Amino acid sequence: MKKLIILMFCVFMIVPSFVSAHTSLSSSNPTEGQIVTENLEQITLDFATTIEELSTMELVKDGNKVTLGEIKVENKQLIGRISDPLDNGSYTIHWKIIGEDGHPINGEINFSIQTDQSQSETNPATPKENQDTQDQNSQSDQTEQNSVKQNNASDTVEQTDNNSSSTILVIIAVILVVIFGISLLLFTGKKKR
Repeated sequence: MKKLIILMFCVFMIVPSFVSAHTSLSSSNPTEGQIVTENLEQITLDFATTIEELSTMELVKDGNKVTLGEIKVENKQLIGRISDPLDNGSYTIHWKIIGEDGHPINGEINFSIQTDQSQSETNPATPKENQDTQDQNSQSDQTEQNSVKQNNASDTVEQTDNNSSSTILVIIAVILVVIFGISLLLFTGKKKR
């Protein structure tokens, strides 16, 4: 009987660590390794579970911190607004969250900016041409943003499905181990009598 109690205690100590390990980054904009060619206005990190208000991020370029306008938590998202257009170069997002289970988790995302900044400086245009160009850019930006949102939504759904499947598999594995352990204890207990 003592063996059964010890086994059950061990199983109940292991199960919470499997279950609580599911707070993870499910998608981001920009993504890891992405080369951004448009003006980036905000950074959005989506997580598998709800995150706490103490969660934060910082943007770094060449070892120097880039000031973000506002950082806020919205349910499963960590959003950082970019106040000034980013210069071309390599950037790293360092994020640190507190998961719903209270465990701190951190990570980083590397991306780069490559926008055509020389065109506006070397080719002055009339106000009418500027307005026409801005209208065209605005329409193409909206189309591209809608496409990115749809891709991110499908990625999030796919990763959520993967997390649900892995959770179910872990629970089934734990249940099978418990049943096997109980059967083994009962079987060996009967032999000793």
